[in-house]
Amino acid sequence: MSRPPPSLRRRLLTSGAAWLLTAVAGAYALLDWAIADTLERTFQGRLALDLESLIAATEVTTAGQIRLTREPPNPLFARPYSGWYWQISHGEAVQRSRSLWDTVLPTQLPPESGALHTHTEAGPEGQRIQVVERDIFLPDLPGPVHVLIAAERDSLEAEVRRLRVLLGGCLVVLAGGVLVGTVVQVRFGLSPVRKVGRDLERLRQAPDARLDSEQPGELAPLVRALNSVLDHDADLIARARAHVGNLAHGLKTPLAVLRAATEEGESVPAEVVRSEIATMHRLVERHLTRARAVTGSGSARGLQVSVLESARRLKATVLALHRRDLQVEVEGDEAARFVGDPDDLLEILGNLLDNACKWARAHVRVQGRVTASGLEIVVEDDGPGLPETEHEGVLRRGARLDDTKPGHGLGLDIVSDLVALYGGHLTLARSELGGLAVLVRF
Repeated sequence: MSRPPPSLRRRLLTSGAAWLLTAVAGAYALLDWAIADTLERTFQGRLALDLESLIAATEVTTAGQIRLTREPPNPLFARPYSGWYWQISHGEAVQRSRSLWDTVLPTQLPPESGALHTHTEAGPEGQRIQVVERDIFLPDLPGPVHVLIAAERDSLEAEVRRLRVLLGGCLVVLAGGVLVGTVVQVRFGLSPVRKVGRDLERLRQAPDARLDSEQPGELAPLVRALNSVLDHDADLIARARAHVGNLAHGLKTPLAVLRAATEEGESVPAEVVRSEIATMHRLVERHLTRARAVTGSGSARGLQVSVLESARRLKATVLALHRRDLQVEVEGDEAARFVGDPDDLLEILGNLLDNACKWARAHVRVQGRVTASGLEIVVEDDGPGLPETEHEGVLRRGARLDDTKPGHGLGLDIVSDLVALYGGHLTLARSELGGLAVLVRF
C-alpha cells in the first residue's frame, strides 16, 4: 500500500525550513569570513601604522647613535611581556621596547631589502606573534637600520572566536523567529483551504448547499469548478427523478387498462394487450433514450469540437438514412467550436438534422457561427414550417409534429435537455428557406 502524499502544510514547512537552514548557513559562512578578514586587516593595519610611527620617530644623534624622538603612543609597549613589542637594531646595537625586557627578537628580513616583510614568530613567552619588519637607511649612518614591530595573535584569534559565537547565537535566534513566523504564516495562509474542507464536509448533511464563492484568487477557480460539478450532478439527479416519475406516471394508464380488463373476469383481447404493451414499450424506450442522452453528457467538457466538421460527418449518415434527393449545406465559421463531449454535439446535430430531413422538401442547411455572446448553431429546412403558436408545444416532452413520421417524438426534447445541461438554450424560428429554423446558443 502506497504512502499518502505529504500534506501541504508539511510541504511548505519542510521546504521553508530547508531554505532557511541553507540561507542561515550561507549567511554564517559569509559573515564569519567578513569578520575574520576585517579583524585581520585591522590588526595588520595597526602593525603597519605603528611601524611607520616608529620609523618616523627614529633619528641619528651627533654621536652617531640611534634614538627615538618620542615613544610610541601605545602603552602596551611599556608593560613587560604585554604582547606588543618594538625593536630597532643596527649592527650589534639594539634598542627595544620595555615590553621585551631582555629578549631580542630574531629577524628574517633578506639582506639589503627595504621592503616590508611580515611573518609569524614565537614570542618571548612562546606565544605566536605577528612580526612586521623593514630596513631603513638614515643620514650619516652606514648600513641599514632594522625596524620591527610585533604583536601576539592570541588576542586577535580570541576576538574572532568571540564574534563567531555571538554571530552564531544571533543567527540561531533569527532562524528560530523566522521559523515560528513561517509556521504562523503557513497556518494563516492555509486557513481558506481548511474552510473549503469544512464546507465540503457540510455538504454531506446539506447536499443542496454550495461552497462559499468568496475565496482567494488561487482557490476561486477550484471552488467554481466544484460548485459547477455539484450543480451538474444535482441537475442530473433532478432529471433522473423526473424521468422516473414521468415513467411511473406514464405506465399507470396502460397498467390500469390491463388491470381493469383482467378484473372483469373475461379474457383480454390480444389487440388490447398488444396496444398497451406497445404503449409501455414506447414509454420505456423514450425514457431510456432520454436518460442515456442526459446522464452521458458532460463526461468530456474540457474538449473543443469543431461544429462544422461534426456536421459534415453526419451529413452522409442522414442522407443515407432518408434516401431522398436532399441538398444538405454545411457552412459558417471554421472557428466555431463546441466545448464539451463530442458525442453530445453529435447527438444534438444528429437529432436536429434528422428532424430537418424528415420535413425538408429539398434543402437543409446547417450553420455554425461565433457571435459576441458565444457559439450559435442553426439547422433549418425548406419544409412546411411550424406556426409560432405551436413552438412551445413541440418542445414539450415527447411531443411530435406528425404521428405519421417515424420516431418517438424525442428529438427536440433530447436536444433541449442537452443544450440546457451546457448552459445554453434552444429556440424555434421561421427559416429563410421557408421552413423551420432551430437555433441553439451556448
